[in-house]
Amino acid sequence: MTKYWAMKTYKEWANEFQNNSEIGIDEQNVDNEFTTYDKTQLTSILDNPRLVRRFDQFCKWMKKGDYVIIGVGQTTQFNMQLIGRIISDYEFDNSRKLYRHFRRIEILKSFDQPIKVEKWGQVQRVELLDSNDFIETLVISL
Repeated sequence: MTKYWAMKTYKEWANEFQNNSEIGIDEQNVDNEFTTYDKTQLTSILDNPRLVRRFDQFCKWMKKGDYVIIGVGQTTQFNMQLIGRIISDYEFDNSRKLYRHFRRIEILKSFDQPIKVEKWGQVQRVELLDSNDFIETLVISL
């Protein structure tokens, strides 16, 4: 079943996502493929349960065929920069500089000027959305 995601990231990362047709996350100390860690290791690597959940969502729950909206902005803002469809499984590359945990995407739409989505101001780094919310936001924003 197709899922719909919102991701909030740094402007520099969003530009890289667009240039490389991919999305990514990273966190200090997550220096191997996330899916190889067991629960005991994760609690020592990521001291915040929200970070573990974020990696679970990105690395385990996202799937090929899911849709994602990438936004940038300060803590209380979500400015939609691009819309994509996930086309790869989760990948890890320790030689990368900005983000080492990533998925390839097909870019469906990018915006020269990001579009403010008021209701998503509090979106976390990775968040699963209801399909109606996702579609309604696209219709209103486009």
